[in-house]
Amino acid sequence: MPLEQAEKSALRDMVSTANKSNVDAVTEKVSSVLATLSSDDKDHARVQGWLEDLATVKAGGVPGKF
Repeated sequence: MPLEQAEKSALRDMVSTANKSNVDAVTEKVSSVLATLSSDDKDHARVQGWLEDLATVKAGGVPGKF
């Protein structure tokens, strides 16, 4: 079942403002949401991408920058 628009917006905001001090908590929240989505859900790939972005933040990088 796809994510509700309000939940998706809240998660996206959390991911976009994540920093090294809160990245673990945000990653935990996003991971718990990902666990509720089936792999063929349209939001599954999006949420998976957010986890990749959070891993970049945790490593001290900036998502989208090479």
